[in-house]
Order: sequence, then structure tokens, then C-alpha cells
Amino acid sequence: MRILHTSDWHLGARLCDRERFDEHKAFLSWLTETIKKEEVDLLIVSGDIFDTSNPPNYGETLYYDFLCSLVGTKLSCTVIIGGNHDSVSKLNSAKSLLDRMNIFVMGGAEKDVGEMVIPVKKRGEIVSVVCAIPFLRERDIRVPTPGESWDERERAIADGVRAYYHDAVQIARKRYNLSTIPLIGTGHLFVTGSQSGEGQRDLYVGNLGSVSTSVFPKDFSYIALGHIHRAQKVGKKDYIRYCGSPIAMDFGEDSKKILFIVDFDNCEISNIRSVLIPQFRKLIRFKGSFDEVCSQIDQFEVPDYPFWADVELEAGAAAGDVSQILNDKAAEKNFEFLKIKVLRNKEENIFKPHQTVEIKDLTPEEVFEERCLNAGLNQAEKDLLLPLYRELLVQIESDEVEICEN
Repeated sequence: MRILHTSDWHLGARLCDRERFDEHKAFLSWLTETIKKEEVDLLIVSGDIFDTSNPPNYGETLYYDFLCSLVGTKLSCTVIIGGNHDSVSKLNSAKSLLDRMNIFVMGGAEKDVGEMVIPVKKRGEIVSVVCAIPFLRERDIRVPTPGESWDERERAIADGVRAYYHDAVQIARKRYNLSTIPLIGTGHLFVTGSQSGEGQRDLYVGNLGSVSTSVFPKDFSYIALGHIHRAQKVGKKDYIRYCGSPIAMDFGEDSKKILFIVDFDNCEISNIRSVLIPQFRKLIRFKGSFDEVCSQIDQFEVPDYPFWADVELEAGAAAGDVSQILNDKAAEKNFEFLKIKVLRNKEENIFKPHQTVEIKDLTPEEVFEERCLNAGLNQAEKDLLLPLYRELLVQIESDEVEICEN
């Protein structure tokens, strides 16, 4: 049996207000052809299908056009799970119809864990079983205890995740003979020991900040993870992998993107291959001091393929309007910068008089840091407040999802 593992498409995403439609369309077309060429039996998409809980119409069009294209392949089964960016109700809206196409969608955690245990059939014979576990929100796995400490809460969340996976495996073992077929697990979460990229928005403690590989039962032959945008195996375990995002979601993120194709001989992995995804648009970063960036622009040869560029400028003395100077130099070579960001020390006020700062160029944490600085808080006080602020951001995002679903 052969599976293809992909994740974190983020359909509908924008970069500095620019749509990524063309890149995503090209990727999904390439993915369909790869599935055909490789004669894949099982396709797994490990969450964050969309970039927001309420994606633009063209994002949904890309998604459903891709699913329709799978009809012309030799796939036996497709399993799609929801991520932290996905709306459970939106992903599940076509669930009954897609089931009949052997496309099984788990937008969110089901009350009956057994519903997420999916047999994969090829020519009428069960060749694999998938525990299709999506992004688990805290309410899915535990009831908070009044007065519990931060550490107690983290341990309770990890225990809840562990119990959820354990229950799914137990059900799979009761229903199916797994002695000669692989048991596949999925997940959309942060596993300690993995290396983050620069593109994904973090999951904080309120929504499963991190868990160790010990939460996964050893019964799994392969665990297909999503959320981290950098492809990697986790904890030196070859069978636990993030495949990463198919396109770079931000400047500075590794532009080399892959997906995994995994072959099985009975229940054992016989081969894992990484397949390089074509780069449909290159993201180029000019980085350094003002003089260094000017020199880089002068030496830059404009490529004949699609690209976007930004600047990450080290703080330092420069005469005149830095953004205007750099944009003018870029215009001379017939391109433009989507963003020019000046790196500053945390102690430096980023909203100095007569200095223009675009709010879209700042992260929520940079705005929070500035607010703490203006309030006269010391580092210890900021360190105490930062985790609470992060959790509040997650709660706001979760509430937005709930509003969309009700």
C-alpha cells in the first residue's frame, strides 16, 4: 500500500494583501498529477485546509475542484482532517456526499471516537486502518478544574490527548485484524522536539500548546502530522512526520517544500520518499544593514519566474526616507517590495515621533511589547503577562470559529 501525506494548504491565504490563488491552483493541479503518476492508494491531508474559518469563495472552489479531480485517479481513499484554522462545520458540510466518493472528512473531534476510525479498502479488501484524529480543542478532551495551576492544566491537556489517541487505537484493534495491515494516525498539533518555521501561527497552551511523542501509542505504523510548516521527522522517530506546507507562507520561511510518499509491506514501512514540490512563486528576502541591502538590490538580477520580495532591515543610521529610497531602487529594476521591516531592540520604542510604522508589518507580540514598554513594565512583569496575552489571542480566534459555526 502507498500513501501520500500532505498538509497545511491554507487555501485563501494572503501575503501582504496579495492573493495566493495562482500558487495554490498550480499546486493542487500538480498534486493531482503526482497522485496519478505515483499510483497512490491513500491520500492524507493533515489539517489547515483553509487559512481562516471563513475562507473566500475562491478558496472553497479550489478545494472542491481538487476533490472532483481525484475521481480520475486510482485512489482507494482520501482522509482529510481539520486544523486549528479550519471551521469544523464548513469542512463537515459536504461530509455525507464526500463519504460516497471515499473521501472521509473529520472537521473536528467526534463525540464517538469510533467514528474517526476509518478502514481503507482496495478492491474490497481492507488494506489499512486510519485513526483520523483532527485538531483537538481543549473542550474536546477535558473539563477544566477551578483553581488548577498552569502546570496542572498543561499536564491535563497532554493526558487528554494521550487518552484520545489510546481510545482510537483500542477501537481499531477491536474492530480489525491489524497483524498484517498498517495502522495510520493523524494529528494537527505541536509535538515537542519539532522545529517551527516562520509561517505558522502558534498554538498556545489554551489550545494544546505542545505534547511529547509519548502521547501516541506505539501501535501506529505511521503518524501523519500537520501544523508545523517545516517538513521533518519528530523525536528521531522515522514514522512520526510533519510534511510541512506546500508553499512558503511568509518571507523567511524555507522555500524548499516537500510531501511524503510512504510504502508499506504488510504493516511495516518499506520506504519513505520525499517528493520536491515545484516552487510556483519565489519569495525573496533582502536582509542586512541599509548599505548592505542597497548593494544587494544593485547586484540583483530580476528572474524570469514569478516572485515577491521584502526587506528585513537592521536598525541603524540612514539618511532620508528609507522605505522610499529602497522602493525607488527596486522600481529601477521593475519590481517592488511587498514589505520593508526594520528590526529593532525590544527596548526601543517602535512608535517614535515622525516615524511611520504599518500595523500590518507588526506581529501581535510586537504590539504587546510596545504597550508594556509604554506602561513602564519591567521584563519580569512582561514575562508574566505574555502567556496570558497569548492565550487570549487563541481564545479570540476560537470564539470567531464558534461564531462562524453557529
